[in-house]
Amino acid sequence: MAVNLDFDAETFLILPVKDRVHLCKRLAERAQELADAAEPKYRVSYLEIARNWLQLADEMQRFASMEKSTG
Repeated sequence: MAVNLDFDAETFLILPVKDRVHLCKRLAERAQELADAAEPKYRVSYLEIARNWLQLADEMQRFASMEKSTG
């Protein structure tokens, strides 16, 4: 089980991109764990949350890569 995954938007936004990506991936893993243990009526919602965290991590990585190549 994941620990120390408190989410604070203000803190999140000041983290370096690398750390934000890492946190998003950890939150996705936690949502997946919750989906695996959830009642069927909640499983799809947890899976969607996991997918959204991974999508956000991917987008942040992609934009950071684009900025490095143009900057």
